[in-house]
Amino acid sequence: MKTIPLLRRRALAALLLAGTAAPLAADTGAAPQVTIRQGALKGAEADGVRKFLNIPFGASTAGERRWKVPLAASGWSGLRDATQFGPICPQWRPPVDQRPMSEDCLSVNVWAPADHKGPLPVMVWIYGGGFLGGSNREPAYDGTALAKMGVVLVTLNYRVGPLGFMAHPGLTAEAPYKASGNYGILDQIEGLKWVRDNIAAFGGDPGNVTVFGESAGSTAISILQASPLAKGLFHRAIGESTSQFDPDGGLVGRKDMREAEAYGADFGRKLGGETVAQLRALPMDAFTKELAFFWPTERDGYVLPDIVYNIFAAGKQNDVPTLVGSNSMEGSNIRKDWVQRSDTNGAAYDRIYGASKDQLGQSSTDAVQWQMRSWAKLQAKTGKSGAWLYWFDQPWPGKPEMGAFHSAEIVYVFRNLQVEDQPWTPEDHKLSDLVSHYWVNFARTGNPNGPGLPEWPQYDDATPQLMRLSPQPAVIGTPRAEAQAFLDSYFDARR
Repeated sequence: MKTIPLLRRRALAALLLAGTAAPLAADTGAAPQVTIRQGALKGAEADGVRKFLNIPFGASTAGERRWKVPLAASGWSGLRDATQFGPICPQWRPPVDQRPMSEDCLSVNVWAPADHKGPLPVMVWIYGGGFLGGSNREPAYDGTALAKMGVVLVTLNYRVGPLGFMAHPGLTAEAPYKASGNYGILDQIEGLKWVRDNIAAFGGDPGNVTVFGESAGSTAISILQASPLAKGLFHRAIGESTSQFDPDGGLVGRKDMREAEAYGADFGRKLGGETVAQLRALPMDAFTKELAFFWPTERDGYVLPDIVYNIFAAGKQNDVPTLVGSNSMEGSNIRKDWVQRSDTNGAAYDRIYGASKDQLGQSSTDAVQWQMRSWAKLQAKTGKSGAWLYWFDQPWPGKPEMGAFHSAEIVYVFRNLQVEDQPWTPEDHKLSDLVSHYWVNFARTGNPNGPGLPEWPQYDDATPQLMRLSPQPAVIGTPRAEAQAFLDSYFDARR
């Protein structure tokens, strides 16, 4: 995978914004096998890591199951081959190397150490892509390196775009919980239930699960932390760059249930479907041929009883250790007019952004930082579990003009620098080692600190400190503090 295609994919999505399980078989040189509640699996092993791919956790969502709460996947007889990636969920223009697409896409991939000893911490990755696209099979998400560090790594698929997040009055009427939309979040919850019930078979500890994600995946983490439906399914949370703390609700603006239904109904009419039955009769391709903007809906009364910010402010979130942060030049490739000049804020806006050569890029960077700082701030204020805040500040060596752009940190987290065609330096490898150890320590203990690492203090808004993640890591105060203070007032007024 080359740098430019990756950046284009990320920029596009962002711009448009253990019960019956049996343990892994002993290493005999043969293909590894494992038995989970659904049946037996045959995986593959290389370099001390076993991987099992395309394990279904949810049933097909095609036909009458389109836009419904996911059902647990059925079992199978015999030995299921788990050595090849499965299809991705339907979306607009996915990378050619990640097709085919199918509505039977709810699967997980698992990487686990071959020589695991005792229950290991579990890390479940939720991909980004603006809730418009993405998949669990991108090369950057390969779990081999993290598994070598002593975790069981899971990547899961979830529905995206209109098939994952469309609300509609007809769907609300038929649902027993009288809401619609948020199907992609419900997929993630079903995937976490699968982890709870089956991960012990791979050497994982179902009582020590960390959810982590980037961009829309990070926003999903904030929603899972706020949702009562996800209670008890995970024990630590890591969010990388963007969250549902955005007062404007992501790419499409905050919508209440009725507004979201009207938005979905209008979309359906454009496709020629007035009723839910007509929309379910349309082929999958009808929902992927053009870009369609949908986003999670708050206050649906099912997944989210309130907006995420209010749930955290009231201390009603799933209270788990929380590690979140942003990159120092998010606005290089995630550009949204979160911050707008007005008659009332004009003087302050001009003071902060007037001299910037790229006001939209800088304000977008500041807004993402604000989202993540708000997440840490509220968790620290209303939760009993700690919060840690970071600032990733390392450009890719082949793209120094972009700085630490949106998504730049992912290959460092996964120790997968090799998947990008970059002139990586020893400093980049040093930083990847640092970041991955912080993440794995956090998954293991709920605290990123460990031997040989610079001490990372918990976030305290009275004396705010965060970790600057760079080849010269350091504890620093709030970057661009004046801009952050301005955004506190700006977003408080918008909320």
